[in-house]
Amino acid sequence: VSAVAAPLADGLIERGVSITVVRKSMQSIAFLSPAACMLGCILSEDKQLSTWLLPLGLGLQTFSFAGLYSNHQDISPKYAGILLALTNIFGSMPGVIGVPFTGWLLDHTDSWTISLFVPCLFFYISGVYIYAQYGSGERLVLNNNESSSEE
Repeated sequence: VSAVAAPLADGLIERGVSITVVRKSMQSIAFLSPAACMLGCILSEDKQLSTWLLPLGLGLQTFSFAGLYSNHQDISPKYAGILLALTNIFGSMPGVIGVPFTGWLLDHTDSWTISLFVPCLFFYISGVYIYAQYGSGERLVLNNNESSSEE
């Protein structure tokens, strides 16, 4: 799927679509697709359909390579590695907290829908909102020497 996302994003940028719009669009696909597929699993009684929907949704998450993960290079090529490290730290927090939280929810609700899918849907949808609201593809000037050292 990332073999589709990267050329699509590059093609949009080459056609004059702003980097910010492209990154936000790719990240929205990366988060809303799995959310839609998980919602389909919740609403469907068909186990075979769920077997196809979950991997499809998770595969479409690779659009984030053309969204958030490319965005670090856009906003500050010099500090892209540090920015990626910081976003990975904060991005891993739901995973660190989510595993015991999912177990706790499962113990108290006896429902995979509530313990697994609802928290995932929350993070996907809130992630889209936060990235759409605050994300940018505009270059940041983090120090006075950045522009001269990149030339």
